[in-house]
Amino acid sequence: MLLEIKALITELEDRKSELLEDLKSYSEDQLQFQPAPDRWSMLMALQHIVLGEQGIRLSEAELRSNPVRRQLEPGKMFSVVMDVLNKDIPVEVPDAFSEPDGSKSFDELIALWDLERKAMCNLLEEVTEKTVDDVMFSHPATGPLDPVRHLQLAVAHFNTHRHKLTPSEVNWMLRIERNDTP
Repeated sequence: MLLEIKALITELEDRKSELLEDLKSYSEDQLQFQPAPDRWSMLMALQHIVLGEQGIRLSEAELRSNPVRRQLEPGKMFSVVMDVLNKDIPVEVPDAFSEPDGSKSFDELIALWDLERKAMCNLLEEVTEKTVDDVMFSHPATGPLDPVRHLQLAVAHFNTHRHKLTPSEVNWMLRIERNDTP
């Protein structure tokens, strides 16, 4: 596996492990709690992260046999989407596929995430110095993505939702649930 790809995967895996360790300290009820009808529960935010990764991975299969794939180049929207994620600018979910419905338990989401990461790593094992700049994935807002940009986007997306699952945010949500606001 190429060094840059391996480093980004390691970063994603490390962050995933930290998040799951934090979330394991909460009950299923706490994980499912929605502070408002238009706000996601912790499980919904986790489901969105997992579904987002799954959607991008599935785009590879669609592009694999597409004859125009070799003519595609990563678009200019990549930097715009990265800026939106890094600045945590609220936007609508760009693909209904990754809209969470809260139907999965914590254990089901972990199992699905493990499968998705394994499938993604298997795809990225095939990337060589010769193919690293080739379009391999597609995102509904950025358009075509090469493997490195895909992983950079995955890190930024994870970070955007991860900070919303910090202990201070979770405790704030739980105070609202108990009507125990300062």
